[in-house]
Amino acid sequence: MILQLYTPPVGAPVSDTAAKLHARIDTDADDALVTPMVEAAVDWCEKFEGRSYMIRTYKAYLDGFQNEVYLPYPPLISVSSVQYVDSNGDTQTLSSSYYTVDTTSTPGRVYLAYNYSWPMTRDVPKSVTITYVAGYATTFTANFTTDVLTVGNAVFADGDIVRVSTDADDLPAALSADTDYYVRDVTGLTLKLAATSGGTAIDMTDAGTGTHYIGLRETVPFRCIAAIKLVFSHLYENREMTTDLQLNEVPVSAKALLSIDRVFS
Repeated sequence: MILQLYTPPVGAPVSDTAAKLHARIDTDADDALVTPMVEAAVDWCEKFEGRSYMIRTYKAYLDGFQNEVYLPYPPLISVSSVQYVDSNGDTQTLSSSYYTVDTTSTPGRVYLAYNYSWPMTRDVPKSVTITYVAGYATTFTANFTTDVLTVGNAVFADGDIVRVSTDADDLPAALSADTDYYVRDVTGLTLKLAATSGGTAIDMTDAGTGTHYIGLRETVPFRCIAAIKLVFSHLYENREMTTDLQLNEVPVSAKALLSIDRVFS
């Protein structure tokens, strides 16, 4: 399998502000260093754990159909399409009736539906392309005058159960962390939330502060957030290739946190 990041994530699971607070950086002089170091920390943690934190789209290329395909970097949200090069060399989009998408397994998988057979493909590399969406959460902003949330990725549908979180402990008033909400009135990147399925939209009274996150059932796990902050602090404090210090890894290190639920694809 060849994997391509097709649509990158919007935002990072740890904001620059939260990273600086963790590392006790009380100056703006190094802000130009902070953003790429946060990105590097996120990338390291995702690669080590084998997971996608912020929602993004991948393309997985195969040299032919397989009865079961595990899709890397879960959690899997959905499969957008399965395309293949037919025996004539033309690209076809396979009907979703041919396959089943399993989003509950880790990693998620696509497998042949009962009583179906895969179509013939041309014997060429990357003859099958699976486009899929994975990740825990995306960012959002709130307009409390209209009770509308604007999200970073259009992955939500009416009736979805979601949770919200923030990096500043100040969600838009009337919203709470660790609480199930129901999506309603989805239009592109905008939506509203209700306390019950099909219920009245929640009346927000302010926009909150900091960076807010929304995810299907959960947002990025706290152990991942903690690991990212640990790696960022290490990168910031050790900006040179060598050091005279003799350091030992602490027991509850980034690797220990990420190994709790590490994925081996």
